[in-house]
Amino acid sequence: MNRNMVNILRFLFPEMQIVDAAREQGFIARRRRDNRETVEAGTYTVHNGNTAVQQRMDSVLSTSAYSAEEMHRTEQGFHASSGGVMNAERAEQKFEGFEREFRNHWIGMPKDVRMLCQAFKRPFVMGYDLRKTKNNILITGTESRGKVTAAAVAGRLLKQRGIISYPDISKLDMSAYQGKSDSAMFTGDLQQALAGPSEIVVFEDIEQINAGDIDTVIKIISEGFCRLPAGNTGRNLVLSARGKYFIFTSSAGETRVSEILGQDFIRKLGDIICLEHLGEDEIREVIKGLTEEFRKKTMQHLQIRLEMETTFTEQLRQEYSLAEGIRGLQINIEENIYKPLAEYRLQNPANGEERAVIGYEDGYFMKNGRTIWLKDFQKRYDEAGIEQVKQELAEVIGLDSVKEYVLNLENNLKVQQLRESRGLKAADISMHMIFTGNPGTGKTTIARIVAKYLKAIGVLTSGQLREVSRSELVGQYVGHTAVLTSNVIKSAIGGVLFIDEAYALCRDENDMFGVEAIDTLVKGMEDNRDNLVVILAGYEDEMEDFIRTNPGLKSRFPNQINFEDYTPEEMYRIAEVTVKSKGYVLAEDCREPLLEEFEKRQIRGRNDSGNGRLVRNLTEAAILKQSQRIVADASQNLELLTSSDFGLEEKEKFDLEKALKGIIGLEQVKSVVRSQYNVLLAQEKRKKAELKVDTTQSLNMIFSGNPGTGKTTIARVVAEMFHAMGLLKSGHLVETDRGGLVAEYVGHTAKKTEEVFKSALGGVLFVDEAYAIMNDGGSFGQECIDTLVKLIEDFRGEILVILAGYTKEMKDFMKANSGLESRFPLQIEFPDYTAEELFEIGKDMIQKKGFCLSEAAVPVLKEEIFTLKKHSRASSGNGRMIRNFVEEIVRRQSGRIAVSDVSEEDMILLIPEDIASDTQKTEVYDLEQDLSGVIGLESVKRYIRSLNARLKVQEERRKQGMKINSTQTLHMIFMGNPGTGKTMMARTVANVLANMGVIHTNKLVETDRSGLVAGYVGQTAMKTREVTESALDGVLFIDEAYSLAQGGENDFGKEAIDTLVKMMDDNRDRLVVILAGYSHDMQNFLAQNAGLESRFPNIIEFEDYGTDELMAIAGKMYSEQGYMLHPSAEALLRNVFETGRKQPQFGNGRFVRNVFEKSLNAQALRLSSEGEMDAEDLMMITENDIREVISL
Repeated sequence: MNRNMVNILRFLFPEMQIVDAAREQGFIARRRRDNRETVEAGTYTVHNGNTAVQQRMDSVLSTSAYSAEEMHRTEQGFHASSGGVMNAERAEQKFEGFEREFRNHWIGMPKDVRMLCQAFKRPFVMGYDLRKTKNNILITGTESRGKVTAAAVAGRLLKQRGIISYPDISKLDMSAYQGKSDSAMFTGDLQQALAGPSEIVVFEDIEQINAGDIDTVIKIISEGFCRLPAGNTGRNLVLSARGKYFIFTSSAGETRVSEILGQDFIRKLGDIICLEHLGEDEIREVIKGLTEEFRKKTMQHLQIRLEMETTFTEQLRQEYSLAEGIRGLQINIEENIYKPLAEYRLQNPANGEERAVIGYEDGYFMKNGRTIWLKDFQKRYDEAGIEQVKQELAEVIGLDSVKEYVLNLENNLKVQQLRESRGLKAADISMHMIFTGNPGTGKTTIARIVAKYLKAIGVLTSGQLREVSRSELVGQYVGHTAVLTSNVIKSAIGGVLFIDEAYALCRDENDMFGVEAIDTLVKGMEDNRDNLVVILAGYEDEMEDFIRTNPGLKSRFPNQINFEDYTPEEMYRIAEVTVKSKGYVLAEDCREPLLEEFEKRQIRGRNDSGNGRLVRNLTEAAILKQSQRIVADASQNLELLTSSDFGLEEKEKFDLEKALKGIIGLEQVKSVVRSQYNVLLAQEKRKKAELKVDTTQSLNMIFSGNPGTGKTTIARVVAEMFHAMGLLKSGHLVETDRGGLVAEYVGHTAKKTEEVFKSALGGVLFVDEAYAIMNDGGSFGQECIDTLVKLIEDFRGEILVILAGYTKEMKDFMKANSGLESRFPLQIEFPDYTAEELFEIGKDMIQKKGFCLSEAAVPVLKEEIFTLKKHSRASSGNGRMIRNFVEEIVRRQSGRIAVSDVSEEDMILLIPEDIASDTQKTEVYDLEQDLSGVIGLESVKRYIRSLNARLKVQEERRKQGMKINSTQTLHMIFMGNPGTGKTMMARTVANVLANMGVIHTNKLVETDRSGLVAGYVGQTAMKTREVTESALDGVLFIDEAYSLAQGGENDFGKEAIDTLVKMMDDNRDRLVVILAGYSHDMQNFLAQNAGLESRFPNIIEFEDYGTDELMAIAGKMYSEQGYMLHPSAEALLRNVFETGRKQPQFGNGRFVRNVFEKSLNAQALRLSSEGEMDAEDLMMITENDIREVISL
């Protein structure tokens, strides 16, 4: 096809024009911020983009973003021209002398030069695909080794030889894409690089690539293109390599690059070149080139023609370091030689050219007839800058000690320079600092001023402030942290690196990423000690722990500056400055209320939202509120902020009586609170009268009493009262217990306790069941106590601590911890509520819930609450019990109205049906029916009947409001031989007492000595207490009770008796105890324990059964089990009982049961040997069966 026809087709088919444009310019281009750099070959300078090229790009590519389908068509077009291979002869011609010419423009070891030239030549010998990269080259080496320069030199030489069409390179600095949101920026910059004319794309410091961009790069070097997700256009876009060289540079080495980008990346590289350290000849060649540039610059700008002594170049050689490379030498020549020469020329102008010799002897010098020391002309001081910074520092409010430290930095530098001038050694003093203090105390502001100040006095070259935190230093995968931290350090060189909340860098020794960050930071500080200052900032305590756990940091940060909290006066001045900067002024009526507000809000130890931040938040809120006020009345002053805008209107005065009025009962407690309130009022009056007397006292308190007695309620009143009187700044209440203070691991308790304690600063810390802190008997509880004692001392006046718990347990707890006892002088006892008070509390709760009682429901509620009170236990009674009861009433009422058609008024009405408890008896208890099944024991039955009758009469008297004997004791002693029905009658007693409401349930707990007495000292009391507590609200039946006192004075049984007596006294209304045993033994038992006889006034004698009663018992046993006695067997059985009754160890009912069970066994054995059996045989007990029992 001739050229004319091709041109016609291109005109007719615009798609071909697009393909051509894509081949030449790339697929995608957008107008955006350009982070790429285009590097011109043969120089050390870089500049952003090429305006002419960029304009051409924008015009050509503004509509050339390719879709996936277009990419497919373009790929087909590429196949025709893929395989750009020169023949061997042509390649040799093109690259003839390339290595020699490369060496003339780039200094390096011969091996490095050879490998670089081979890498650029490789695609033309081996062939390449126009759709993919020509070659992927990794160049590694030390900092400032000339890696990028090598690519730039290659670009210029390849252009001169016609191998590529554009000399400059496109460079992407991977350190610019470190943020999570920078991936899109990288993609955009890569689009421009690929679409641009540069045929060499350099990825500088590839080891710093963002993890999210790795796949994109590998995709391009593998397949030649990478499809991007659809953007705003809704079309898939494509990045294409288009036959470019991809150069990857790294100062970290091949291994590190492999760790970060993976083996897939390494395998796609055509060449890996590790640049060797410069040899001696190469270093001197570099120095020769740099000195020649320096000499020309001095002649051109300063009119000084220099000759270099050997000492000059030798000193430069000594100052070359692998870490800083060539760039370090350039900076040294510029800062320490050229600039002092320029300063000399400024102070000593000349009409013409001046000749001089430059050398080194303990410093650089110049000779032009006289010796001139260049250090004398080093302009370390920026006088105007210093004064400006000092003025800025003076305008900072407060922080006097901090300001003094900053100003002394200059004095120290002057002294060291004076020592140098007198031939003395200058001290190399570390400038690294630690700033400690609460947020909002000006740490960042001072850090910024320090950076400017150190630049002004010549310590730092740029004076920039780089602010970072843990998230910008610590990576998310192994190896990433060192890269991030190194990049941050590089970006801060010449200025100050400010790490806020530095204690979060390394949380503990197991935080491997944090340790890596610190190690990298320490190395970076050492490598850049002359041009970098690091400031660590954070809370004082946390920073002390941080430095202590990282010993390598302590010696490197000798300067610790503490930023004190602002005073209220300083905060007011800050407020004035803040509102002025926003165009507002404070009204005169703001001063006193704001000072008072600042005083209350600045809480020592808990000031994480105070200081400058508090001022800013208050002023911003005031401006918003003022806007609302102005909108309502536009005639008001638009610039004025009043006290009402700050929400500082006068608050209602605290009324103690009003606060106490709503609390039912607790009159003794209220009296104590009133007396403390009077003390505070007296203090306030003395203060107003300007009388100075010492009335300081510890305000910490002990609240002792059973649960539900209003301790937490009174604690809230106390918190509000002390806040209103100005003794507590916030007056909030923090409730906790052992679980909130004591940790599970060694060393964690102190931290946990401190966190809770500090959260309560300014208010009240209420520790419920405080005695439980020491329950573990180990070190954790003691650690908590020790921490509390220290914190109470450290923050005296900033907090009120209330310890609460059972009376006895709290007394024992305080005795065991003498350090606490002296710090809690106020001990307030909270008595149990009376039944009447609980009734009032119940009515109050019902009313507050929005319900009302019907007239008939009131006495029912009272009766139920009185019953609850009577059967309540220490751990569940009082207010909590009533709250639970009221909630139960509401549930019942809700269930009733849910299934009923009721009016709106009735929906909130409580009736007797809602209040009656589930335990209320629906059937009348029939004592006679219960006793009818008991054979014999007539005297015992009479006692039971009389007890039942007496309880009924007392109940009727109570209902009619008559006086009843509430002190009577119902504990009993059942005396008699075994098997006389004592346990059976104990069950009947439990039924009678439960039916009459004397005890809450009819449960009977049976035990004996083995169930109460343990084998070790101290355990018997615990064992007896457990058994007794299990019988509460019922009857405790102790069989063979006399055995408790049969072991002598040192027997543990006495401990059981003492514990039992105390439990009986403590639970008089909740427990009935029945002691049982042989008559003679029980009488001796009572005689030996005089205290018991008075507590067991009811002694019931159980007589042995007569023969007829024993026969009746036996007959009942047989008939209930479906058996019958043959007349001859019955006669023999009577004889057996008659004879048995005369034996000293006769068992009464137990004897009958034994005979009964043995006769059944005898019958079974007999029948099994007789063969066939009918129903009568199976039921009949014969004389032989009874006789068989006798023979056993």
